[in-house]
Amino acid sequence: MSESQLKYHEDSNTYIARKKTYFEGDVNIDGNFMVGAGSNFWKNLNVKGALELGKGTFVKGNIIADKAIIGAKSEINGNIEVAGELRIFDSVKINGSAIAGEEMLVRPGCNIKFAKASKTMELVGKTSIKEIESGTKVIVRSE
Repeated sequence: MSESQLKYHEDSNTYIARKKTYFEGDVNIDGNFMVGAGSNFWKNLNVKGALELGKGTFVKGNIIADKAIIGAKSEINGNIEVAGELRIFDSVKINGSAIAGEEMLVRPGCNIKFAKASKTMELVGKTSIKEIESGTKVIVRSE
């Protein structure tokens, strides 16, 4: 990771990656992380704070964060595990599992292999989730 790839906002402890940035190795962020649209992560992404993935971002490995927003049309080849709230926007593809320690929101067009939320999982519109952990409270509503 080079300095030109990331900007740091000290007041909010937030790292910001420009759009279409790529990261070849594991990325470990101690703070919040905002990722620009169309970025690529070739390995794992670990964030000790809030994660906001921009639209069309590709992550080849796993994601671990305190809470996360996954932008529309993103693809995650691994698993995503979030201690708090997980919001997954339109047409996101997760080839592994999506696990939220609290609430999970899944928007239309999403394709997820396995999902689990400790509190509630809200499905909006037509989504494809192959398996949902038993005991997960699911709320389904149309757009």
